Amino acid sequence: MPLQSKLAKLANSASGSAALAAAVSNFPTQPLPKDTFPVAGNDPDVAYQLVHDQLLLDGNSRQNLATFCQTWVEPQVHKLMDECLDKNMVDRDEYPQMAEIEARCVRMLANLWRSPDSSRSVGCSTIGSSEAAILSGVAMKLRWQRKREMQRRPRGRPNLICGPVHVCWQKFAKFFGVELRQVPCEGNRLLMSAEEVLKRCDENTIGVVPTLGLTYTLKYEPVEAIATALDDLEEQQGLNIPLHIDAASGGFVAPFIHPDLRWDFRIPRVKSINTSGHKFGLSPLGCGWIIWRAARFA
Repeated sequence: MPLQSKLAKLANSASGSAALAAAVSNFPTQPLPKDTFPVAGNDPDVAYQLVHDQLLLDGNSRQNLATFCQTWVEPQVHKLMDECLDKNMVDRDEYPQMAEIEARCVRMLANLWRSPDSSRSVGCSTIGSSEAAILSGVAMKLRWQRKREMQRRPRGRPNLICGPVHVCWQKFAKFFGVELRQVPCEGNRLLMSAEEVLKRCDENTIGVVPTLGLTYTLKYEPVEAIATALDDLEEQQGLNIPLHIDAASGGFVAPFIHPDLRWDFRIPRVKSINTSGHKFGLSPLGCGWIIWRAARFA
C-alpha cells in the first residue's frame, strides 16, 4: 500500500489525527549523521527502515554468481542465530555448551580429514578461511623458531612457499615478518608443482602451502607429489618442512566426491588444514575452521 494511502486510512480511523501525529513524529526531521553520534535517538522502527533502505543499494547476494560464499540458509539457521546474538562465544566459562558444540565440530572435521586420532586433533572456528590460514602460519613460524633455538642456530628470516592464489598469505607475510615465496603461473602450468617447490626450499622455510581448490580453476594442487618431494629433500638434506593445506574451497568437496584422493592427514607431513564453512560447508557467513593434526603442532 502506498504511503499516502496508509496515511489517509490512518487519518480516517478511530484514533484520527492523534494516531497520525504519533506516526509522523517517528520520522526524523534531519538526516542521520554519518560522522558523529546524533544528539538524540530515533524510534527503533525508523532506525531499522533507514538502514534497511540504504542496504537496498547493495547487490542481491542470491544473484551474485561470482561469490564462493553461501547465499541461502534454512529458516532454522536464522532462528538459531537470532537466539545466540547475545552470547559471547569466547566466554567459555559462561557458555560451555556453545564451546562443546564447537569442539564437536573440530572432532568431526578431523575425522572427515582422516586424522590418525581425531580425539587428539585440535582446532577452532574462525570468521573465515583467511583468519584460519593466518593462525596456521603463526603456528608454523613459532615451531620453526623453537626448532632453531633448540639447535642453537640463528633464526634468519623465515620464508613460506605457496601458489599465487589466496591473498591472506600476502597479509600474513607482511604482518608477521615472513618472506613469501610464491610460485607463479607460467605457460601451461597453472598449479604449484613439486619441482617448483623444491627450487624455493631452504633451512628457513617454515612450511609449504598447497591449495586444494584454486580460486581460478578449482583444481587441486598435487599435495601427495609435493609431500613425496619433501620427503626426498629431508632424506638428502635433513630439511623437515611441514605442509599446511589451504582447503578453503576443497575441504568440504574432496572428501565426498574424491574420497580416494590423498591430500589430508593421511599424509604424515600434513600438519594442519584450513577451510571455509561458509563456502561449500553450507553454513552462513562468516565461518572458517583450522584443524591441527595434534596439539604439539598448534
